[in-house]
Amino acid sequence: MKETKKPIIATTLSGLFTKREPWKKAHLLWFKKAAEELKDKNIEKYALEKDYFKYVDIVMQKIYPNMDDEERTKKAREMFFNSVLQYINENPEVKNKEAIDYFSQIKEKFSVALITTNTLQVTNKILSLIDAPDLFDIIETSNLDEKDDKSLVFDRFLKKHGKPRLYIGGDRKDSFDYCKEHDIPSVFANLENQEEIQNVESAHSLDELKIKIESLIRNNA
Repeated sequence: MKETKKPIIATTLSGLFTKREPWKKAHLLWFKKAAEELKDKNIEKYALEKDYFKYVDIVMQKIYPNMDDEERTKKAREMFFNSVLQYINENPEVKNKEAIDYFSQIKEKFSVALITTNTLQVTNKILSLIDAPDLFDIIETSNLDEKDDKSLVFDRFLKKHGKPRLYIGGDRKDSFDYCKEHDIPSVFANLENQEEIQNVESAHSLDELKIKIESLIRNNA
């Protein structure tokens, strides 16, 4: 991808270019597949627990008892991402075409970046599934051997590209905590009427988000 000197708008995938569903429901597919692997239907019940994530390591130890922790982390993430891809592939309506079209248009004045805890391989597959393979000028992803830690991805992004002019995030509070700590203006793309995040500015529709971005464009004219 060709780098430019244009101001950077950094974004998320979930909740902006796609609905949140693929990530919010992928764990249901994950535990279903694990239950099939272990031939134990009871494992599917873990997906219904509010703190279902703590059961991932337990299940992975049962499926792969001879792997070390690092290998199990990689495998668990790989299984989760495959579930995300499966969900998007089976439910193409999760794509937000209007957002994709709009951000494609503003690339004349801004570099559009993606900061995501998906891996690069998975990210490229997702972008292909939602017909947006060339949407982003910059992509910073998680490594497969890392756990789901957005701050690591942000750190790499800032080291390479500096601070974005604006970060547009989904419902991950840790992303906004990072932005506050590093003095990065941010907006919560709350397009699905989720619970507000305290002390974080929200946009409740793509039109509201456009107003905030176009204000930046005017200020940079």
